[in-house]
Amino acid sequence: MPAPPSPAPPERGVSPVLRIALLGPLAVAAGYVFLTLTLAGSDTDALFAWRMSPVTASLLGAAYGGSCAMLALCLRAGHWVRVRMAAYASALFMLLMLGAVLLDRGETHLRGGALVAFLAAWIWLAVHLAAPAVGLLAFGAQARRRGPVPPRPPRLPWWVGAPMLVDAAALLATGLFLYAAPAPAARHWPWPVGQLDVRAFGAWCLAFGAALLFSWWESELRRVRGGMAALVVTGLFGLIGLVRYADQVRWSSPGAWLVVLVLCSLLGLGISGAGLSALLDPPPPPLAVAGTLVAGPPAGGPGAAGPGAGPGSGIRPV
Repeated sequence: MPAPPSPAPPERGVSPVLRIALLGPLAVAAGYVFLTLTLAGSDTDALFAWRMSPVTASLLGAAYGGSCAMLALCLRAGHWVRVRMAAYASALFMLLMLGAVLLDRGETHLRGGALVAFLAAWIWLAVHLAAPAVGLLAFGAQARRRGPVPPRPPRLPWWVGAPMLVDAAALLATGLFLYAAPAPAARHWPWPVGQLDVRAFGAWCLAFGAALLFSWWESELRRVRGGMAALVVTGLFGLIGLVRYADQVRWSSPGAWLVVLVLCSLLGLGISGAGLSALLDPPPPPLAVAGTLVAGPPAGGPGAAGPGAGPGSGIRPV
């Protein structure tokens, strides 16, 4: 009887170094910032790295909440293809936020203030200064991880891909403008902001835009479900924040309604992406090809293997 062919090698997994050094700490940090800015948005002068209005705090907190949800899902993922979009987008944001803090460090509490805020500012700076080195270590470990990467499926239908590309282009263009020229944007903002606030918004726009572009390139929505969760959480909590502090927003400004449009777009993309994923994604690849052996329960259910069946008796040909 000919020997069955060897099973295919397992798909490339996620490096433990990437999980422990990058994804885990970023998820915890994002969750802490989300809770601080959401629950104590009126006290950032005493509790956070820089002072900002409650409206800004609620919107930035929503973005960090979305990031926390995305990274938490990535920590549960077993395959690199379901993590790489979130890992790359998070690394990009950390670099952009480091640049924003260095450019507008005068707006932070690095030079003094309440004790908690002073410590928060230095911890904030230290974390972002360390992020590039930690990222290089984590991505280097992931690059040495063995195993095949499944090929990307064909392109998404145009009616799915086109909205993703349009939103990605809009977010990237907006983020680039806000990050590069925060002063003119701050003068016309629909609530009081500083240049660091505007650059932080720009960094998030760039990170979300890059994530959407990468999601379109992946062509399989199942691989980027963490990103969909980030869009839903960011859009939902952002809208809640605007309602909560509606009296502090100048609604006669077109910019206020542009913010509402962006948040609704993020929320809609996330919800529709989750629904379309179940309809459009190809079925998961089979665990084995014809003639190989896979572990599983016997065809007749528990006990069907007969007397003396051991732990390995559930192995059956397919």
